[in-house]
Order: sequence, then C-alpha cells, then structure tokens
Amino acid sequence: MGRVHRARDDRDGSIVALKVFYPDTTLAADQQEELRRRFEKEASILTTIEHENVVGVREIGTFNGQEYIAMEFLDGPNLKELLEMGVSFSLAEVIDIGVQVLSGLAACHTQGVIHRDIKPANVVKLPSGTVKLADFGIARILTDATISRTGTVVGTPNYMSPEQVRGEELSFSSDLFSLGVVLYELLTRHKPFDGDTITAIMYNVVNLTPPPVRFYDPDLPGSMEQMLKHALAKSTRDRYQNAREFQRDLLAVDARLPVEPAPPEEEALPEAKAVAKAQGAVIYCVDCGAPNDPKNLVCMDCHRPLLRRDMVRLDLGERVYQLAPEARFDRVLTGSLNLLLALIILFLIYLFFRG
Repeated sequence: MGRVHRARDDRDGSIVALKVFYPDTTLAADQQEELRRRFEKEASILTTIEHENVVGVREIGTFNGQEYIAMEFLDGPNLKELLEMGVSFSLAEVIDIGVQVLSGLAACHTQGVIHRDIKPANVVKLPSGTVKLADFGIARILTDATISRTGTVVGTPNYMSPEQVRGEELSFSSDLFSLGVVLYELLTRHKPFDGDTITAIMYNVVNLTPPPVRFYDPDLPGSMEQMLKHALAKSTRDRYQNAREFQRDLLAVDARLPVEPAPPEEEALPEAKAVAKAQGAVIYCVDCGAPNDPKNLVCMDCHRPLLRRDMVRLDLGERVYQLAPEARFDRVLTGSLNLLLALIILFLIYLFFRG
C-alpha cells in the first residue's frame, strides 16, 4: 500500500514517519484517481484528530506526483512485537492498554473515522507507558476499492469483525469487536479466531464462539469474561455501540482489582552489600532504569529488550554499568564441542603419522 521512511523535519529538526502512498497499479486510471481522492480526504480528516492516544499527523501533501503523510514518529514496540518477544501482560496492564486505545477510538469516532484495522501491530506502547493507535485510513480506502473490484477483503482476518469479513457496511462497533479480539489475545496469548487457512479463519470469525478467557486463565474475573463476550458478539446489535461504553466496563473491572501493597522501604545498605544484592537478584533496564529479573528478555516496565551482557548495578544511588558476562549453558556446550573436535583432529594426525 505504500512505503514508510524515517525522515527529519527541516523546520524543527524533529524525526517523523513519512508515509508515501502508492496506489494499486492494476487499477484503471479512474479507479486510481478515486483512490487518490479518498486518500487525501482521509488524511485531511486525520489532521483534525489531536489526541494523546492517536498517532499525530503533522502534514499532508504531494511531492513529484506522490502523495504523502508526515506523521509522528513512534519510538516504541507495538503489541505484536511484544507478544513475539514473549512478554506476558497482567490483567491490569491489559485494562490500561484497552482504556487508552478506547480513548483514541472515541476521538476518531467523534470525527466519523472508522479505523477498520485494529490489531496488535497497529497499537504502539511508548516507554512512557502511553499507548498510541496507528495506521489510520489506508485499510478503509483499499478495502472498499478491492471489495468492489474482486469481492475479496484486505486486512488481517484474525481481527476482523463478522460484518467486515462479509464485506458489509461497517459501523463504529466493528472497531470495538477488533479491540475485543486484541484484548482476548493479550490475556490468553491465543487468538480467539484462528485456522490453517484464511478461509478457515474467516469462517471462524463469522460462525465460531471462542472459548471463554477463563478457559485459559481461571484466575481472571468473571466480569472480564462477560465484557469480552459482549465485545465479541456476532451481531452488532448485541455488541458495544460506542467506545465510552466499552471503556466504562473496563474501568469497572479495574476498580474491583485488589490493590497490591507497596513494597516496604528498605534501610540503607552499605555499598558492597547493595552491589551484591543488585547483582544477585535484579538487572536494571538501560532505557528506563526499572529493576527486572535477570531471566527476563525484555523490561517489564518499558518493554524494551534487556542487554544480556551488561549487568547494571546500583552504586551510591546512581546507575552505573558493569560488564558481567553470564555463565550460560550454550557457552559451556560450545567450548566442550570445540575441545572434543580438537582431540579428534589430534588423534587422526597421530594415526596418520603412525601408519
């Protein structure tokens, strides 16, 4: 659908994401022109949406015949990347993500914009904890054009609503269904609608009722299970009708979560004892400084990858970095295999000269 470049704005030196639109070259000239008009109209609508949880659009225009959108550069992983890195989300974290995405969707729906492509790859979590909804407009435009041309659907079938799979007219509740699918996956690490082929996935979206989330995690509250059941209703009449309604139910679940007691404050430790404790029990994230279990691959606070060969230790209240290679099994195994190989080579040389 296009290319995205990392670019610098000459006006203030800031980094932006420059999205350049390339229409489908197999379309007729009048269809490409219609697609271009829709792209420009959608981009102009997005410039009116200014919200903390929506990626910002800074400029739209044309350069050498190519339409472009200059957008806010998001320096953080999306939810798909976090899932692939093995990050597990607590119920409180999933609720926080859902509440923020719904705030962004409410702002968009107020302007009449339906996202149509809510999925983990389009939800970005910044190191600050802010969640941003990205990639607006393109899926909506191409879906309409492609359906009228070939009868197929463009998008990610696992996260589509039943009406989107059927190629019907969409409403705001379609975005809410897709968000329900995302929250289900974050809680269970399973897609509610999956299959070996695209056809099977689409059939399941339209016809299958997924297992309740407590099938995977019995500790989840029943209110969360009922809320997702409501969000994933096949009929739009039985589903959430607006983002604020969905958000209120999420906040109600959050309000009933037990409050974890704050850890007791520890007495000041001597320097040597503090360093030994830090090195033995925790690794500090280079990006945000949060403490983590040394076994973690990513920071549980900012979700950025942890450096595995640099151990951060606490020294007189300041973060300093100390090289501390880990004694890992793979290194021991590699060393043993190298030694064995050397012995075999020496033995073969001995046999050769002996003969």
